[in-house]
Amino acid sequence: MKRKLILFIALILSISSISAACVNETFGENNNPTEAEDIEVHFIDVGQADSILIKSSTGKNMLIDAGNNDDEDLIYSYLKDKGIETLDVVVGTHPHEDHIGGLDTVINNFDVKKIYMPKVSNNTKTFEDVLLATKNKGLKITTPTSGDNFELGNAKCTMLAPNSSTYDELNNYSIVIKLEYEDTSFLFTGDAEGISEQEMLNKGYDLSADVLKVGHHGSESSTTELFLEAVSPKHAVIMVGKDNSYGHPHDIILQRLKENNINVYRTDKSETIIATTDGKDITIDKNALDIELNNKSDIIIQNIDKKSETVTIKNNSSEDVNLDSWKIISIKGNQEYTFPAYTLKAGESVTVASGDEEGDLIWGQGNIWNNSESDPGELYDNLGNLIHRYED
Repeated sequence: MKRKLILFIALILSISSISAACVNETFGENNNPTEAEDIEVHFIDVGQADSILIKSSTGKNMLIDAGNNDDEDLIYSYLKDKGIETLDVVVGTHPHEDHIGGLDTVINNFDVKKIYMPKVSNNTKTFEDVLLATKNKGLKITTPTSGDNFELGNAKCTMLAPNSSTYDELNNYSIVIKLEYEDTSFLFTGDAEGISEQEMLNKGYDLSADVLKVGHHGSESSTTELFLEAVSPKHAVIMVGKDNSYGHPHDIILQRLKENNINVYRTDKSETIIATTDGKDITIDKNALDIELNNKSDIIIQNIDKKSETVTIKNNSSEDVNLDSWKIISIKGNQEYTFPAYTLKAGESVTVASGDEEGDLIWGQGNIWNNSESDPGELYDNLGNLIHRYED
């Protein structure tokens, strides 16, 4: 009871100390603006979590997120090994444990100048620990306002999200930051999903960046086609855990990155990834990965006839395939068909019909494709792997 009372008091005091961000604020200003500066961006391998260190050769540092609770020792040691004593800016993009788990340890053990977090709480001990650490260090949590910016040495950082006061998902409260240093730029997206991405597009922000930290660990909830087109990155970094239970990164996102000729780097494949810029060029200490997809080209969506409301699946393999629990998804309408127990024989096709049309299998009475100008279809196996995507 005593501990709960202390946590409750700390929660009230910390929330009451939250202040609004100031436009054009400067953190750790470089006293010699003509001094050559290299900026390193460390995408720290914390498994299925995020932690990003921005380290300037002039001694200005920012940390975006701090992994899971179990990562606190790893992050502490990593920062110490890099000679970090002071963090001019610390950002907790949103109050999920895999982003703020080690934040209390960072606040307790380093000289932190400024803390940014979105104006949303979470009823977890992890969140309470961050508030208590903030209070104990005599710090305040600053709520960012989209469009505001601050300087980190010679780099300019602009807050691009969140853009609404309430969301159904905590992920969409994610603070999104664009860092610009001379001719180079990085976009850090936290777990911002499609809703937040669309808000940034609607605001008309300049989202273009050389390096994109892919949102939400490569989940299909993020990195929409329009958003990716606006960012138009040369490089993309996916922070994700090996063999995670979420199936991240999703094949749809990997395919989207591949189709846009973007160099892809993954912490589950390459561990910690460090990008360095001198303001002119960006170098990355790991090799870009050849994207491996689970597509099996021998089982394909052969055709989608939007007029006749039929989808044809073809088995080009030499073996029969049981389609039980496989799925077809209409991307635009987000409608889904699940196959019953059905064996598609080698070399043969099956037609799935909707509306008033007749087929081997029936999707439903409603029109699915509705003669839309564009509505790609996707085929998934019973394990949720993307097998084939049909672009109309």
